[in-house]
This record gives sequence, structure tokens and C-alpha cells, in this order.
Amino acid sequence: MDIVTLTGGDYELLDAGEETRLERFGGFVFDRPSPVALWRRERPELWRKADGVYHRSAEGGGNWTFARTLPKEWSLNWDGLRFLVKPTGFGHMGIFPEHTGHWNWVTERVRAAAPCSVLHLFAYTGALSLVAARAGAEVCHVDAVRDIVTWARGNAAASGLEKAPVRWIVDDATGFVLREARRARRYDGIILDPPSYGKGPDGERWIIEEHLQPLLDALLGLTSERPRFVLFTCHTLGFSPVLMENLLLPWVERFGGRIESGSMTIGAPSLKSRLPTGFFARWTPLERKVSEQ
Repeated sequence: MDIVTLTGGDYELLDAGEETRLERFGGFVFDRPSPVALWRRERPELWRKADGVYHRSAEGGGNWTFARTLPKEWSLNWDGLRFLVKPTGFGHMGIFPEHTGHWNWVTERVRAAAPCSVLHLFAYTGALSLVAARAGAEVCHVDAVRDIVTWARGNAAASGLEKAPVRWIVDDATGFVLREARRARRYDGIILDPPSYGKGPDGERWIIEEHLQPLLDALLGLTSERPRFVLFTCHTLGFSPVLMENLLLPWVERFGGRIESGSMTIGAPSLKSRLPTGFFARWTPLERKVSEQ
């Protein structure tokens, strides 16, 4: 199955093609790389209106050029939540629009029964943390970059959720999970969006091909006796829905239930094409078991 984010409101996909994507975040338009967008652009006349263009360098990273002076940051509304967005040095804007396709699913899983504890790893600026907290979950939000966790807390305040039961943790994901296991903590829901490469706050290395399987093994041990869900998203080239399903099979073996997987894409009513943005796999127990909790 595919999860399709249809754009509108404060965010809009305007066009994509020729290895780039053109998007509106609030009142500003940005031209950013998208290596999988190999087709021709549908609306070439719009691209000259970009307020910012991100240029990727051969050495890694990149830089922005701007057609006008932009605010340091501004607010974007999505489904009643507010997020502070801005161009970053990695070409990101502070929110992944494709993840919004999972918001209702997470909300339904959290609301299936109370209480519900959720562990969110590689949690970035916290959109899914806030979705889960708004639905009534106690959330543990973990990211390795202190400034990013501060940004996530700002999003919570902007959304009126500054007093929600969220633990804001700056830590290496694997190290934190192993310590939680020693503390015998358990979680009803798990969300993770691992990067291809990364570093922890103390220089810990993350390479997805080397470190993902041990992390998932440890997460299985953190899963409560009557769990609600696992949501696993990924943007790494070479990954696929089948690969990600295979990685979640231990949850089926231990708890039963089912896995669904597919591609995450972004579309717009004005476009014939859809922009592929990554893959997902999500596990849930049988509905009968959820209703008994």
C-alpha cells in the first residue's frame, strides 16, 4: 500500500522533477534536491518564483541561496498543530510532510485504550511526538542533537502542548534504548525514523546497515506485554517495503498481529505525478486484542 500526503493549507507541493522538488512552506517557496524525481517538471513556470534554492555539494551537505530576505523562522499550521520551520544547513525545513500520512493511524492506536506509553526515536522536531501526546499518550522523545530537541519543545509550546507528558531526551538512540532495558522500562508504542548515517551527542556513530538490526532487537525487549503499534519509516536509498516488513517480523512472532508496508508519497491536485519520499512498515496487534486492553 502507499501512504499519499495530499497537500494544501500552509504546505503545498508545487512541482517536482529533474531531481528537485518545489514546495511552499507558509508564504515562502523552496527548491530542494530530490534525487528520485527523475521525470520532467510539469509546471516549469513556477520554479523561478523560488525564495530559496538549496545546492547540494559533491563533498556532502550544501548551501542555500535566497532571492529575498527571509525571517529567521516562521510558523506552519497542520491539522491543528503548529510547527516552527526554517531552512537548515542540511536542506531540511523542520518537518517531513510525508509523515503526516501516519498521523491518524498513530492517533487511533493511542486512543484504542488508556494509558499508552510511546517511545519516539530519531524524533527530529517532534511532529509525531506531538500527535501521540495530543491523542493522550505519555511520550519519550529521543534525538541526538540538543538544538533539534529544543526546536521540538518550541513546537510543543506553539501547539499548546508544552505541559503534555513528554520526556525530552538528548541521547544516542541505541545507548538510550539499552539503558531503558536495564531500567526495565516498557513501551506500548514505538516510532522510529532512522537516518542512513548519524552521530550521537558524544560522537557515537550510526550506520543504518550496521546498527539497525541490533537496535530493533533491543526495541523488541522494550515492548510491553500488550503493545499497540510499531511505526518504522525510512528514507535510505536501497531500502524497500519488503525489507522493512522483514525487519518487523519478530513482533509478529512474539505478539501475533499483522504488518502493512508501502511507499510514502506526496501529491497535489494540480499535479499528475506523485513524489516518492521513502518507505514505511507498521505493525499492529489483531483488532480483537486491542479491544480487550
